[in-house]
Amino acid sequence: MSRYVQNGAGANGESFDCLDDESVMLKLYNASYPIQPVIDELEIARLVYDLGVPSPKPGELVEVDGRVGIKFRKVLGKRSYSRALADEPERVEEFAREFAVYAKKLHSTVCPEEMFPEEKPQFLALLDAYEGLSEQEYEILRRFILSLPDCNTAVHGDLHTGNLLTTLPKGAPLSSPHEVLFIDLGYFASGCPLLDIGMLDAVCNYGNEEYRIKEMHVGHEITSKFWKYFVDEYFFAADKLGEYWFGEGVRPEDIEERMLPYTAVKMLLVAFNAGFMPPEYVRLMKDALRLLTES
Repeated sequence: MSRYVQNGAGANGESFDCLDDESVMLKLYNASYPIQPVIDELEIARLVYDLGVPSPKPGELVEVDGRVGIKFRKVLGKRSYSRALADEPERVEEFAREFAVYAKKLHSTVCPEEMFPEEKPQFLALLDAYEGLSEQEYEILRRFILSLPDCNTAVHGDLHTGNLLTTLPKGAPLSSPHEVLFIDLGYFASGCPLLDIGMLDAVCNYGNEEYRIKEMHVGHEITSKFWKYFVDEYFFAADKLGEYWFGEGVRPEDIEERMLPYTAVKMLLVAFNAGFMPPEYVRLMKDALRLLTES
């Protein structure tokens, strides 16, 4: 590790730059982190890269002092969209619309059969593991999950502004040459794109301010604007995905409510990873169940 210098940290480990090869970075997991999910993440990262989804080229699995990690091609001059928002909050519309464009590109990618896991069975299993619902609520949410379309669409699995990188320099116009890359691909799957959007919805609109600032580096004033511009670009551009998913006549102000059940389902993954459902997402779940009951 004498050849590496730390450049970041998260809940599961740290990232490091290689001092004598600027094209290499190392994602090193905590000593307590199990090895199999790391192996799985590397395999998925390789498949995603080979599928043509813009993402850092994965390298090899390594072990250092009892810890496992993955080498990746280092993205020079990168910053997450979260960091870009914090650096230039006045450009929230530009960043939100570009983020939406790349989300739609991802969601127009077809996954070859059996290349990636399917999300629907995963969320049925997460529902079975979650103990925060009554029997009636469980059945309502189960029916909704079963009703999701069987899509062969590529989904990121943890889509938010921290997991998309841009090499656009601060202050440079979007027309400048730059890369946009998806990272943290451990939950990549085939499934319904609206579940992907649900994660972004939760972070922008429902997470508490401390969590929002941690994930997006900005407060609700900016995240609510980001969501508004994202919705406009994703659902109401020329391809009219809003009408595709929610029917003719849907309006931008309708989307947040229409998204509630999808966002609530996505929160089952948050609860599983955290070991509990954060209070703000419990309220979201109750609102979604009420909407499903009334529909």
